[in-house]
Amino acid sequence: MLELKALNAADHGRRLTDGGSLKGKVYVARDGAVSVQFRFAYKFGGKSREVLVGTWPKADITAIRKDRDALRVKIQNGIDPVAQNQLAREQVQSDREADQLRLMAEREAELLKIEADRQEAVHQQQLRLQALAEKTARMTVRSLFDQWQRLELVQRADKGSEALRSFERDVFPLIGNVAAADVSKAHIQEIVDTIKSRATPTQNMVRTAKKTLADMRQMFGFALDRDYVDADPTARVKKARIGADVERDRVLSEAELILLFQKLPKAGLAATSQLALLIQLATAARIGEVLAARWEHVDFERRNLTLPETKNGKRHEIWLSDFALHQLKSLHENTGLTPWLFPATQAKKDQPDFADHVCVKTVTKQVGDRQRPGDVPMSGRSKDVDALVLPGSKWTPHDLRRTAATTMAELGALPDVVEKCLNHTEVGKVKRIYQRAQYEGPMREAWKLLGSRLALLQDMADGRATNVIPMQRAR
Repeated sequence: MLELKALNAADHGRRLTDGGSLKGKVYVARDGAVSVQFRFAYKFGGKSREVLVGTWPKADITAIRKDRDALRVKIQNGIDPVAQNQLAREQVQSDREADQLRLMAEREAELLKIEADRQEAVHQQQLRLQALAEKTARMTVRSLFDQWQRLELVQRADKGSEALRSFERDVFPLIGNVAAADVSKAHIQEIVDTIKSRATPTQNMVRTAKKTLADMRQMFGFALDRDYVDADPTARVKKARIGADVERDRVLSEAELILLFQKLPKAGLAATSQLALLIQLATAARIGEVLAARWEHVDFERRNLTLPETKNGKRHEIWLSDFALHQLKSLHENTGLTPWLFPATQAKKDQPDFADHVCVKTVTKQVGDRQRPGDVPMSGRSKDVDALVLPGSKWTPHDLRRTAATTMAELGALPDVVEKCLNHTEVGKVKRIYQRAQYEGPMREAWKLLGSRLALLQDMADGRATNVIPMQRAR
């Protein structure tokens, strides 16, 4: 043992003997580590043989000697260690080859199963497609609409409720039970013509006809993508041939605004609906965006109303005049404990109370119901059919937005400032970024002027002011 420990790099290649036919050879590694490989020399069947016993210091010399003695006993018993090792290596190799063959067989079986499963899946898919084709071959327009609403219309903000209302009124009565594949251009044209036939001197139906056509075109495009139909029957019905849109330019005069202030409390509207119209008038916002606003976006201290989601996708910051603040504080007394400025009063089937805002069409419908002089009240709707009639002509909540913008301009606000207050999008991106902060002051002044004028008109309506001359406005 001492001799082994005394070995160094200079002993590389040196041969040692340990007695009992145990021979060692010294090896020195690159890092200077010294090791000795011991082999046992013996004769078997008249042939000289050597077998590796162990390497010091990985194995202790005492253990190496014991292994040598064990090999000597094997030889005495007629067992050749070299031949035994060879058989062991051959057995390992055989086992390895057997494992490889087993793995190959398992893999081949797995691939066969995968292919069989794929063939079965293809077959089942073919059966499903065949069944679907048979089922949809005679799919009616009403069934197609249900499928379209379930898969695509549900992504709209109103979940497709407006399209459903339009189809129930103008499409289903004519072609609801007709097979979608049998609908022709003549059917589509008849629907468009029927809508246009409802036009009156004060209500142009071109826009409604075009909107219904657009929805039908989307629905049949959906059907075409899924091979429910072979052709789109709306393709050859052109919007341009339906007629020109008549852009509304209704602006309420100040005399009409005074009259409106007087009529609102007596029109049978809910207090929240009255406040919605006054808030829209004071902010020049879209009625739908007002009705969908949340209390978390109202800052009374900073006099700010934020509309994070608007029609053009732009976040809109509105400065609140005294007139606007007064309306919002009155509203807060009614709905301030809910998330919404205008919460839905009836819970939906899958939502708890106040989980959503009112329908964005509700105030527009209420205003329309009260401007039908001489008509029979519709079932379930207001009986005050002339409560909001004004001298100029029929008006809508959107006309209040236009009226607010016009009032701002008449009070001195520049056109670009009014456009910013309306949250209209500028054409140039650079201009949008550069002018954002630049317009904050003028926009605040425009809302302030508008609010002051509305407050004055409110005073005139209530009899608190009598010596104010209203601005004359061309209509």
